[in-house]
Amino acid sequence: MGRRRLVPSPGVGIRVLIVDDHPVVREGFSQLFEFVDGIDPVGTAATGDDALACIPKLDPDVVLLDLHLPGDDGATVAGRIKELHPGVRIVIFTGAPDELAMRRARAAGVDGLLLKTMPVADLIAALREAANGRHVVDRDLAGVLASPDGVESAPLSERELEVLGLLAKGMTNKEIASALFISRATVKSHIENILRKLEASDRAGAVAEGFRRRLLLS
Repeated sequence: MGRRRLVPSPGVGIRVLIVDDHPVVREGFSQLFEFVDGIDPVGTAATGDDALACIPKLDPDVVLLDLHLPGDDGATVAGRIKELHPGVRIVIFTGAPDELAMRRARAAGVDGLLLKTMPVADLIAALREAANGRHVVDRDLAGVLASPDGVESAPLSERELEVLGLLAKGMTNKEIASALFISRATVKSHIENILRKLEASDRAGAVAEGFRRRLLLS
């Protein structure tokens, strides 16, 4: 929990967990990925609870997560995964764009938002990008997800926003861990995610970007 994840080494497949309530989708993509070099489909799940149970055992690098699931939807599940396993990349894969749900997914900290109508080659490229720490958004969704002032909303989870707020107060990793009742390793992982998502090179840069994007109040 909270451990730092490494980018897969050359020759090592990106471990992908497929979460979708439709068996045809799960099995179809699982079988497809078996024939793709560098992609290793390690398992499938039909619900968010199933996915959360699978992650510690399957240790995926990327979770390909349907937005519309029975029970908790993909946005809620993404938030739970990021809270428990902040190093796991999450790519939402949806056939029915829902602006509110997608914005909730972004707020939960997902690493990508893709449409099921995209070409398979583009999906595979997006999974590789996400596994390497880059944020991926289907070009057909970019306009939907832009904020009114044209600045794309920052994909920080609620916990990451808390950590960013404490960074703004000048707290150390040890102090943040104590304030939030989490381990220092988890704090470090959250900070790494914050730096990556805000494209900041250091803590001060992340705080400055947080104020610029109005994630923090002055």
